[in-house]
Amino acid sequence: MTSLVVLDDPRHKPFKFTAKQEAARQVLNSDATHVALGGGSRSGKTLLILSNVITRALKENESRHAIFRFRFNAVVSSVVLETLPDVMAMRWPGLRERCKLHQKPDYYLELPNGSEIWFCGLEDKDRVEKVLGKEYSTVHFNECSQIPYLSVVTALSRLAQKTESLRLKAYYDFNPPSKVHWTYKQFIEKRDPVTNQPAKNEFNYGFYLINPADNRDNIAPEYFEILEAMPPRQRNRFLLGQFADVDEGAL
Repeated sequence: MTSLVVLDDPRHKPFKFTAKQEAARQVLNSDATHVALGGGSRSGKTLLILSNVITRALKENESRHAIFRFRFNAVVSSVVLETLPDVMAMRWPGLRERCKLHQKPDYYLELPNGSEIWFCGLEDKDRVEKVLGKEYSTVHFNECSQIPYLSVVTALSRLAQKTESLRLKAYYDFNPPSKVHWTYKQFIEKRDPVTNQPAKNEFNYGFYLINPADNRDNIAPEYFEILEAMPPRQRNRFLLGQFADVDEGAL
């Protein structure tokens, strides 16, 4: 297993990728343009993808990357203020202090090498127009089971920044919804979510299932008791990472 932390830095608690997380990293770094991590909660999906986004931003000076969620306040509270600082502290101690977080008029993080990571909620038309006025080499759809497919398509139109060393990449993470959702069609059935036709290149869509049990070393044991006590439908989704056979709205 690979350590995320510079171990001689006493300010940070060591964090290690589990075996399943290492396997997920291999999928994220594959040749597929579109890569999704699906599965139960607290399995490390967002952490793994953000680690890749930052790695890419550091690799290519003055590159641009975007992280989308359905609601803007959710991407700020969950990603900007929580997961992103944690990832930086684990993998690159001291990096966050050398970055500049811009908040007005737009929300983006400027790295020391001039690269930028932009944050956007897709429910805000005005903010979306500003963010989509730029080109990106990486896009990440966080909790994309909440994001309408046509909003994803619109954002993908800006995955177009040409750089010297980076292949264009789109990352997705989600707790599996029902089998009628576009994530199931695109990443499991390998079909176009609109036309329902087979994908022109199924190998361009990578998927990896990762669950809380695969991150057991980094989760409080009481959390598993909470998940196991949930009703069957929620337990299957948040503990086992299973797509539901029936859409919740139909119930």
